[in-house]
Amino acid sequence: MIIGGEIRVNNRADWIENLLNIKFFESCTYHREVRRNEKNMFCIDCNFCFCKHCVNSSSHCFHEWLQICKYVYHDVVRLHEIQKHLNCSEIQTYKINGEKAIHLNPRPQSKDSKTSKLKGSVTCEACGRHLQDLPNRFCSIACKVSIEANICKGRQKNFVSNQITKFDHSNENESCISLNESSEVIQTWCFSTLKPKKNLHKRKGIPKRAPIC
Repeated sequence: MIIGGEIRVNNRADWIENLLNIKFFESCTYHREVRRNEKNMFCIDCNFCFCKHCVNSSSHCFHEWLQICKYVYHDVVRLHEIQKHLNCSEIQTYKINGEKAIHLNPRPQSKDSKTSKLKGSVTCEACGRHLQDLPNRFCSIACKVSIEANICKGRQKNFVSNQITKFDHSNENESCISLNESSEVIQTWCFSTLKPKKNLHKRKGIPKRAPIC
């Protein structure tokens, strides 16, 4: 699912990691005796790979799945299939049998490659591989996922640090208020106790004379 410019997954965040780490095109153990039994299918709902014969013999036909292809000995996936589940913008695409496809993982780059070092050349932000077209920024899904993950981690760290800072400032404000209140109480007490008391002079009463006999 595409939300803004970031990668979002509906409650299945771990399937992307498995998609990028699984070794495809190995023989399927359930269909060893069948021809073309290489595991080049990936079920998003079940989160594992299988061969094309498993689709017809199980409930995978009702699930969301992808077909992995080979392009110059590297695993790729058709763009129109994967973009239903991931935001694949700014990833370099390639034409395979008339269809656009993107790499799952970055291809190994030779050390003596001078293309990426040319002035003004566009390179992948994650691995530095040369990109053919603008405005592409990544050469594979793994490269974009890694950059997005770092951005998310940075945002989480900033959020936590901001919360800690707010908590510290609130504590400081509360302590300042309590100190101010205590100082006011002390001042009031000192004023009431040290204030000199006025001497009250009682008025003398009128003297009474003895009656005249």
